[in-house]
Amino acid sequence: MSAPLVSEGVEPRVLRKALSLPHPQMRLVLFYLTTQKDPEFNDAVVMTGERIAEEIGMNRPLLSRTIPRLLEAGWLRVASRHGNVRYYGLGPEAEPKKSNVVPLRQTA
Repeated sequence: MSAPLVSEGVEPRVLRKALSLPHPQMRLVLFYLTTQKDPEFNDAVVMTGERIAEEIGMNRPLLSRTIPRLLEAGWLRVASRHGNVRYYGLGPEAEPKKSNVVPLRQTA
């Protein structure tokens, strides 16, 4: 059983940045970038760590060591908490940067 994918594409600049991460971190960020988020949980991926590890072919202890690094770097954020369970969503590093530069148009 695989996680549902997002319907729209991933911003190319964010994808390029994610591809420069160390392998375990990159796999986890790409999973979060492409997996559907739940708006009722503050746009978090609502899955257990065990299921996420299974989805991306990573062992659970490595996943547990990787998440705090991605939180520190701003790739992930704690989106929702229910008791001892934390659900993570994309952090500011994974969001496309909005540019305030307007492209020039050619005049006739």
